Amino acid sequence: MKVLFVSWEIDPFFKLGGLGDVARSLPAALKKAGVDIKIVIPYYDVLRLGNNKKTLVGNFNVTYDKKNEIVKIYEVLHPTSKVPVYLLKNKKYLNKIKAADTFAFFDKAIVEMIKRNVTGWIPEIVHCNDHHAGLIPLLIKEEKLPIKTLFTIHNLSYQGEYQIDLLDKLEMNLSRCKVVKWEIRTKKINFLTEGIIHADFVTTVSPTYAKEIMKEEYGKGLEEILRAREGRIFGILNGIDIEYNNLLHNKMLSYPYLGRFNNADEKLKLKNVSWEEGKKLNKIYLQKKLGLSIGNSIPILGFIGRFDAAQKGIDLIHKMVRRNDKLDFELVVLGTGDLNWEERYKWLSKFYPKNVSCNFVFDEKLARQIYAASDFMLIPSKFEPCGLVQMISMSYGTLPIAYKTGGLKDSIKDGINGFLFEKITSEALERKVKTAIDIWKNNKPVYKKMVEEAMRTDFSWDKSATEFISLYEKALTEKEL
Repeated sequence: MKVLFVSWEIDPFFKLGGLGDVARSLPAALKKAGVDIKIVIPYYDVLRLGNNKKTLVGNFNVTYDKKNEIVKIYEVLHPTSKVPVYLLKNKKYLNKIKAADTFAFFDKAIVEMIKRNVTGWIPEIVHCNDHHAGLIPLLIKEEKLPIKTLFTIHNLSYQGEYQIDLLDKLEMNLSRCKVVKWEIRTKKINFLTEGIIHADFVTTVSPTYAKEIMKEEYGKGLEEILRAREGRIFGILNGIDIEYNNLLHNKMLSYPYLGRFNNADEKLKLKNVSWEEGKKLNKIYLQKKLGLSIGNSIPILGFIGRFDAAQKGIDLIHKMVRRNDKLDFELVVLGTGDLNWEERYKWLSKFYPKNVSCNFVFDEKLARQIYAASDFMLIPSKFEPCGLVQMISMSYGTLPIAYKTGGLKDSIKDGINGFLFEKITSEALERKVKTAIDIWKNNKPVYKKMVEEAMRTDFSWDKSATEFISLYEKALTEKEL
């Protein structure tokens, strides 16, 4: 089975969001399961290849906006998975991201590369991710190529709406294009919509999110289109790269404690330290580092995420903290985003200097220290297609406290390996926080059992890879629509 995995980002070459992690990890799991898989991304001028050797494997012309553009194809092995990665280079459109033109050109270039067999390797399935690859299923149909397509929605909020004149640049006849009526009326084309309409199968990153997006509350204006394709939309829960996760744990903590990677400093005599001891030591370390009150008699609540009140629920945490004159917990926040909300959180840290630490940066090392030191991780997302924070937290023995939605609902069992609240209010969040803290303080056997259950929960990509392979096989064996 030959699969081409299309992404606009991949860790460690170029990463801005969670798709970069998926593009690193899922193809690795698919390769491990026997799939002949290759990845393709744009060759941006900011790509970080390090010492990884690249090889020129071919070049070809793409007609775009009535001009011929040269595209060079380089191949490099991913440094950890050794999956081959194609890098498509074009100075005008792929050096820097220019939104509509970059991704329209990228999508056409991929289809041309396959059509002309430039690399000598033709996929049976093209796995497209998010709106950046949304035109590929349509273009493959237009070229009548005998190739199946699978389209994965990572977040329905990002749809890629651009002017309809892109179709002229792509030399596509509007009368043959199945863009929906309101797109034509507003003179815009929605890349995500095109991917949903034209792909053989559509997946989301969790089973619950696949059901939620059929409803107006979560559908972002596309619920009717999604319902029309309901029988071809499947939810497959994302995973985390366990080996990579443990490697970062070991590398970035002064006091590692995960069982599979216990290589702490020999001088500290901490090899094979238990999770209980590891969390205590990391808590003291983080408290000292951030200027919080020091001691293991107070729980730490963490928050790691984007400062986006519309999705991430940072407004709920803020209201919960403001209601209390005296806090019986410490709160450590890490994230960037809405500047107004950053200012509000700065006020909290000034009002509670020994209880609240706010860090408005992207810092992987600090993130890992927060995962390790925290007793609970707050994830009050109002919607969450999948979420990785809860999975990483649980692997660290940090119990998530989350709203019951999307991938959070699919990965957290309330009272077993974490906590879920059912109303998206600050009061509901606070009630669940108090429940969690009460167990932490007064019922250590239950707390310990929950932590160990969380750490045993399997979030590896192997199960997800098996589900994707089944879907690939289903696509290859069915007759044309």
